[in-house]
Amino acid sequence: MGRPPAAGHDVAVTSAHTPQPGDIPQPGDIPQPGDTPQSGGGGDVLDRWVAQVCAELGLEVAGVDVAALLDLTRDVAHGVARPAAPLTAFLVGLAAGRDAVAAGTGEAAAVRAATAAVLGLLDRRAGGADQPIRPGPASSR
Repeated sequence: MGRPPAAGHDVAVTSAHTPQPGDIPQPGDIPQPGDTPQSGGGGDVLDRWVAQVCAELGLEVAGVDVAALLDLTRDVAHGVARPAAPLTAFLVGLAAGRDAVAAGTGEAAAVRAATAAVLGLLDRRAGGADQPIRPGPASSR
């Protein structure tokens, strides 16, 4: 059980918790693929999180298409690499913010346009992994 303590150092092992039968997870307690965590209030945890983040950042919750962004990040994770998914979501938001300000349009429309541009990039990549990535229309700004 590990190394003995160094000379001159006393080690006391204590347990702050005595295991109880209810501490052992039961089959129904273990999340399964596709499970959606639920909050105590009956709302989806993801929806609550998005609402909290939007409130913190001063964004309209109605303008956030969670399903579309999750679909995009899934496609990026599978089509490029898993770490590319959150980076892509950040870049979509960055581009959408830039475009919404420049064009004076709403953020939701700008997010949809940036998402469509990235999906187009994924389609071009799927046509041949060795093809050079061509700039899309949004990159000329």
